[in-house]
Amino acid sequence: MLPPWLADALKDELGPGLPPPLDALAHCPGGLAAAAGLLRDVLWGGKLPRTTKELIALAALAAAEVAPWRDRLREALLRRGVAADVVDDLERKGETTRLPERTQQVVAFGRRAALQPALLGDADYQRLRKLGLDDAELAELLALAGLLALLVTWSRALAVPR
Repeated sequence: MLPPWLADALKDELGPGLPPPLDALAHCPGGLAAAAGLLRDVLWGGKLPRTTKELIALAALAAAEVAPWRDRLREALLRRGVAADVVDDLERKGETTRLPERTQQVVAFGRRAALQPALLGDADYQRLRKLGLDDAELAELLALAGLLALLVTWSRALAVPR
């Protein structure tokens, strides 16, 4: 069982009911609380803009075909005024040219870090540093990528419908 403050925060952010991957963890309260804490601290908190991180999450989770998360992120982004064309591009292609160049590069890196971390190299990090990202922002991107990989793994392992 989640602490009431955390359950309320998740409801405010994600809508009624837990997404199926979190709901499937109900039998492991510590895992559920940890996942919820990561969502709060990594996806919704931190130095990088929340919308940028949610764009990354949408691109990665759509590519991994994790529909419950993809759908909730899509709705959250649209509610906050992100253009439907941007959201559609990220869902279909994992990228979009409708964002500023810096944001495009950050989204591409974050998606790749979540889905193919072994393919990242020094050039990927140097590209982000040239765009002005500092150590804290890079660490936050990697924490987000780890969270997304965890959500994909849990979704698949717990047989959450795609």
